[in-house]
This record gives sequence, C-alpha cells and structure tokens, in this order.
Amino acid sequence: MPYANLSIGLDETKRQDYLNAISDLQMQMNFLVQLTPKEKQNHYRLGKKSFVFFTKAVELARQNPALIPPYFNQAEFEKDVQDHQFMSDVLVQITQLQAAIKDTVITLEQESVRAALTFYKFCLTASTQNYVGAQEAVAQLKPIMNKTGKGKKKTDEK
Repeated sequence: MPYANLSIGLDETKRQDYLNAISDLQMQMNFLVQLTPKEKQNHYRLGKKSFVFFTKAVELARQNPALIPPYFNQAEFEKDVQDHQFMSDVLVQITQLQAAIKDTVITLEQESVRAALTFYKFCLTASTQNYVGAQEAVAQLKPIMNKTGKGKKKTDEK
C-alpha cells in the first residue's frame, strides 16, 4: 500500500469544520432534487449522447427561431442546458472528492486493523506470561477475531 503510516491528526474541531462546510454547501444548493427510484427509472435515456443532443438542439433553436412556437420558453431551455453543464462540473469534483475520501477511509481502516492485530498479538503473548489485564483483553478481542478474518471460508450447505 503506497500510503502506509498515513498520519492525518484530525481533531473534533476539524471534523466539525468539514461537516459544517458540507452542510453550508447543501444549504447553498437548496435547489437540489432527490428523485424517487421510480422517478429515476422513468427519465429519458440517451446516455452519453444526451449532452450532445440538447446542446445541439439549443444551437439549432438559436439559428432557427422561426421553428420555435411562441409558447416555448427558449430562455428557460438555454438556462437548463447551462445549469446542467455547471452542475455536471460540480458533480465531477464531488465524485473525485468522494473517491479520495473513500480511499483515505480504506487506508486508515487498514492501518487501524494492522495496529489492532499487532496489539492483539502482544496481548496473546502477555497473557501466556500472566501480565495483569492481558487475559481480559484477549477475552474481549478473541470473540471479535473469531467473527472476522481472511482465512475463513464458507462451506457449502446442502
């Protein structure tokens, strides 16, 4: 792992700062929509061609205003296309941030597990020499260790 021994040193104040910044961003983006699964299922699907399709339609509508009926709101159409582009740019940044946070959490989890396993081995060794507290520590950690682990394989139940 290229980021072994990652040491960030976050404290409660910094954690709260991050959460507040996210909350502030959510408040600034009070226009965000949360679709239901059914609404997501029922939307138009052009895939990667969607952006090309509606940007080309905006361009052609500008070039051919006679094709637009008076009840069609061309300005709103253009604003929606522009907003889509802006929000897509934000989504790219948020997606990259989310991926980096997720990778950092995974790295920190691996480091924490590695350190906890080392501590568990210390406790096992200390318990064989009757150090005070070692057997109690092993007794509390062993049931957790038995529920997890790389070496466990599920057997086929027929």
